[in-house]
Amino acid sequence: MNSVSTKDDFFADFSALTALKTKAQKDPDAALKEVAQQFESIFINMMFKTMRATNETIGSDLFSSPQTKQYQDMMDSQMSQSLATTGGIGLSEALIRQYQAQQQGRVSSAEAKERGDTDFLNQVAKQDLVRIQTLANRASTDFIQSVQKEASQSAQSISGDSLVSAPSALSVVFDSPDEFVEYLWPHAQQAGEKLGVNPKAILAQAALETGWGKYPIAKEDGAASFNLFGIKADSRWQGDRAVVNTLEFRDGVAKREKAAFRAYDSFGQSFDDYANFLNSSERYKDALESGDDASMFAASLQQGGYATDPKYSEKIESILSSQWFQSL
Repeated sequence: MNSVSTKDDFFADFSALTALKTKAQKDPDAALKEVAQQFESIFINMMFKTMRATNETIGSDLFSSPQTKQYQDMMDSQMSQSLATTGGIGLSEALIRQYQAQQQGRVSSAEAKERGDTDFLNQVAKQDLVRIQTLANRASTDFIQSVQKEASQSAQSISGDSLVSAPSALSVVFDSPDEFVEYLWPHAQQAGEKLGVNPKAILAQAALETGWGKYPIAKEDGAASFNLFGIKADSRWQGDRAVVNTLEFRDGVAKREKAAFRAYDSFGQSFDDYANFLNSSERYKDALESGDDASMFAASLQQGGYATDPKYSEKIESILSSQWFQSL
């Protein structure tokens, strides 16, 4: 029996990894495909586990027990492997394309190609599984939110009542600045294009307002508001809102006050409303004329009265100079 080609091999198993290295020397293309599919299988399995843990409404808990959960985990694992080997979500194909494109530019000999394939296997074996799980968690959360929204809209059209609750604020907390930047950077880029300003300044402002996503504004029932920019719900706002205690500076003195903030269905909506909010106000005209100058954008926002904190722009600049923004 050929232990190298069995579909149940897992590259974190060092014996299986050794076999894959041997196979990489003889048939690098086949080995590359196997590793990429195993990688995708792990990612899909983490998505399954996270979706089940995040939203109990996905499955019934009526007959829940340690035994049924054990068989459920086995089923998820098998489904993940089957999906990955029959097309999956396209992750394995993307990995193969990316790796092959990199190799075309720097591998010119058989020896270098053999070394490159082996190095690739080593790199995959040492992947940070915590980071992969974080991405899977965020992807599954987005999926669940979209399902919840559609279910809520369908329920309202039938009975006028929402049958699915919004995700909790705790479920959308970011675990680290790295995760915060990686996930929200595409949204910041889109908002930057709409406003014609440096997207780094936008993301830095969101980091300041939410403590790098660790302290999101929550509604009274604990549901997430997805408000990344601390925009308050004044008379112009007709949507949902979250009323919380906030710290405001009055005549240079910090005071605790209760205020209503705008609430959204997703982080994407928060960025969209932020862009509309700035575009619709004459107060932020100078900020929108700052172009690529992130520091000028932050200073103009403060001068326009965006926040009462006298060190608001200074704090944004400090975030802009942090290590997490250097590679953007």
